Amino acid sequence: MAPRSVAPRNGIDREGRRARATDGPTPQVSVDFEPVTLGRPRRRIDPLVVGLVLTVAAVIVAVVKPWGVPGPATAGPEIAASPAPTQQASVPEPDESPRAAGFDPVTWANVASVVSRREAWGIRAIAFDASDAASDRVPGRYAEHWATVDGGGSARDVAVVDAGDDAVVALGVTFPQAETPLGVRIWRDHGDGDLEWIDARPLNEVPGRGAYLFGLEDRHGRLFRSWEAGRYRVDILVGPDIRRMSVEILNRFGALPPAEPWVELIPAGPDLPRDGPLGLPVGPFAWRDDAAIPLLAAPGPMLDEAAAWLDVDRQPIEGRSRSFTARAYQSSAAWLGVVLPAWADVHSADLLRLAPSRSGPEVGGTSMKVSGEELSFVAFARPGGAAWRPGVYALRVEFIDADGTHDLTWHVELRPGGLQPEPVLLSATRAWARFAGTGGVLLGTTEALDGVSTPSSLRLLDIGLESDGPYGGLTGPNLLGCGETIVRGRPTVIGFVGPAASGPTSISATILFPFAYDGPLPVLTAAGAVPGLAIAAPVLTAEFGGPASYGFRAGSAQDAPGYTICIGFPASAGG
Repeated sequence: MAPRSVAPRNGIDREGRRARATDGPTPQVSVDFEPVTLGRPRRRIDPLVVGLVLTVAAVIVAVVKPWGVPGPATAGPEIAASPAPTQQASVPEPDESPRAAGFDPVTWANVASVVSRREAWGIRAIAFDASDAASDRVPGRYAEHWATVDGGGSARDVAVVDAGDDAVVALGVTFPQAETPLGVRIWRDHGDGDLEWIDARPLNEVPGRGAYLFGLEDRHGRLFRSWEAGRYRVDILVGPDIRRMSVEILNRFGALPPAEPWVELIPAGPDLPRDGPLGLPVGPFAWRDDAAIPLLAAPGPMLDEAAAWLDVDRQPIEGRSRSFTARAYQSSAAWLGVVLPAWADVHSADLLRLAPSRSGPEVGGTSMKVSGEELSFVAFARPGGAAWRPGVYALRVEFIDADGTHDLTWHVELRPGGLQPEPVLLSATRAWARFAGTGGVLLGTTEALDGVSTPSSLRLLDIGLESDGPYGGLTGPNLLGCGETIVRGRPTVIGFVGPAASGPTSISATILFPFAYDGPLPVLTAAGAVPGLAIAAPVLTAEFGGPASYGFRAGSAQDAPGYTICIGFPASAGG
């Protein structure tokens, strides 16, 4: 199956490019895009015409068929036999196992051969040809559909995915290397502002590979299934801002089906009693299945949607990073609440939904407050007893206790599906935000060290700050020389820290040894989320490998700090 080309539409050329003037960078809000078809438009055939053609064909066959030729003898009335089963695989329905439809689980290894390098904002879809013309386990059964978008459209603009009869098995985003996203969320649009957070899973966690291409698990949690036709919204965290792309996936007939209402989940079990969160520490909790579940989050000021997604702590290096947003996977939580200090007197309490939203935070839910006793808490439930939907919520409470008056907010992220690791670059941003303002480099890996694996996506390999580290800034060209530095493991990401006011905003890289590569080494760069912190990840490989020497320039100015980082050399190889 050959990849479909992108047909010209609304000023889009065959490569999906649009020329547009820009007015310079603008603050975050919503970025939508003009209609772009990711696939070849097909000619629509009127069903009446099809029926007429079949009728005429039947008449012709009846006229020309040699009825006088004797056929097989029959001993009784003619019986219509069922057709023999064929090997043709159908396009999978949402709850159908892809293996039953003729293809293996979607993995990066399966689709890597059809994924092209894209260095522009766009939507990427991977389609699978489930026809009997394609043989099993052949890379050619997958095809990439892509369209570029530049963020200059209006609220009506949308990227259209038309894969024909093929199943869309993966959906993702592309971006410029210098604007690498920290995270991606995908929502199903059920109409009237009703957005469902989809449990989309990256094909792998490597930033330069399948981390920005997402599939869907089947009901058994083992195989990936196809994306349903319908409307979607893709939110992309880039630095401190969120870009939004609207996407329409057409069905096999080239049409967009009507939006389907979201079926509400009504939690089972008794209501939240007055002593429901008894024994829980101060902080947020969820009530589910007749049990109170503590959620870990530090209180603080009200955050907007992007800040709650970033969830960074900029306290000094000596401190321990805090999380201001609790992450939970309670898909049927009937109540969300906060346990307060004993004998707290609640003056006011509000629950706001930060995401999904179309026009800012939304107030919702009813509240039950208990105060003036040893167990003090405030809890919120949705009208009608429906479960809280996956999303990001802010619980703001103003209260008085023995320590005075407090106006605090706790943030809760109710995720769909089960536990999955944080995106690597987002994890690095959270872990290294506290080093911003210093100078030097930090190295991290996603591989387990000493055979110990944790749910955390990122583990720190080494720290080199200019005050005490081996990676001091170079005033001249990068030079080969490792000293006594031994970088343990192969870094997946490298962070560069500098003063918040003039910290690195761009990263350039070169391999100094052993390849003597005199051209730029492509790297993904995420910067701007935390002033004074920029993070780089390789494009061509899964990690920065060794033994090799890399030269980095943190910034575009001629006097930007340079670093030589040696990976995998033995101690005696330094010089």
